[in-house]
Amino acid sequence: MRSPRVPRARSAGGRTPTVGLPANPFGYAVLATLGVGAGLVVLGAIEAVATVLVYVGLALFLALALDPGIRFLVSRGVLRWLAATMMIVGSAAVLALFVVAVLPLAVPQVGIFVTQLVDALRELPDQAWYVWTNDNLVALNLNGLLASLTELLTDPRQLTAIAGGVLQVGTGLINGVTAVVIVAALTIYFAVSLPTMVAAVLRLVPRSRRDMTGSLLTEVLESVGRYVAGQLFLATINATFTLLLTVFAGSPAPILLAVLAFVAALIPVVGTVIGSILVVLATLTVSPVAALVVAILLLVYMQVEAYVLSPRVMSRAVAVPGVLVIVAALAGAALGGILGALVAVPVAAAGLLVINRVVIPYQETR
Repeated sequence: MRSPRVPRARSAGGRTPTVGLPANPFGYAVLATLGVGAGLVVLGAIEAVATVLVYVGLALFLALALDPGIRFLVSRGVLRWLAATMMIVGSAAVLALFVVAVLPLAVPQVGIFVTQLVDALRELPDQAWYVWTNDNLVALNLNGLLASLTELLTDPRQLTAIAGGVLQVGTGLINGVTAVVIVAALTIYFAVSLPTMVAAVLRLVPRSRRDMTGSLLTEVLESVGRYVAGQLFLATINATFTLLLTVFAGSPAPILLAVLAFVAALIPVVGTVIGSILVVLATLTVSPVAALVVAILLLVYMQVEAYVLSPRVMSRAVAVPGVLVIVAALAGAALGGILGALVAVPVAAAGLLVINRVVIPYQETR
């Protein structure tokens, strides 16, 4: 028995549509190839200027960190350019004081710390716990690991190989100085002309939405600026506490450890933990008892920072859930290293603010 014939669908003109290749397949292929080529050219251009984009982003975040202080001075009747000049000069003075007073003391401590670390590693096989661990834990080859680590710290050729050679180190220093100069110049420009930049961006928005967009953009910039400034303040407190604690414990490199603690504390969520672990491991060169005391006091400080200092300092910034902070920090670190982790949380805070102020109200009115 034959199945009934299904009539073909007809178009509005009465013609049966045909399924197959387009009228000019070669032309479509050429257009698709040109589109892919243009996309590759754009991606290559972005990759080529990636370093410049990093400089611009870092300078913008530094300018946002200075903006709360500038706004405070402007609210007291100081002109914008004068307030920006005062904040920039003050920040430059603090940075110069750090370079002149701290770095000359921290650099020699590197050699002292490495020397004491090598001596501690050489004395390690005489410790009772080391002998017991090496004899009972077959899976761990402590003697081989200790010999490799001691050779790494005492052989100049190994250290030169790790550093990438003297030439690469010198090139890195030159690039670092250039980056500092560029970021400093961009930070000054952004700090002075931030309101003008915001006004220029708002001119691209339709007039009917300009007021709402301006209010939202101002709130985002203020919240990000407060977050960056608060993170710098918390890192300073962490470094000061680490300096006092390591001096009390008799560490051979207290200033060096304080600098490491400051840099690590800038990383959200895990930075303070990483810095504390480094400080405790470095204090092992003094004695295990001193390292244990330092570990306990740093653990107490982390609780005080998490439940007392951080809520008070970050009270005016955008509240970001802890899970979002962790995810943002990990994603930023995967994309851009330490700098990406620093920038990721303020960006996540800004995105959360946009969702709360725009997306959710719009969904409620539908």
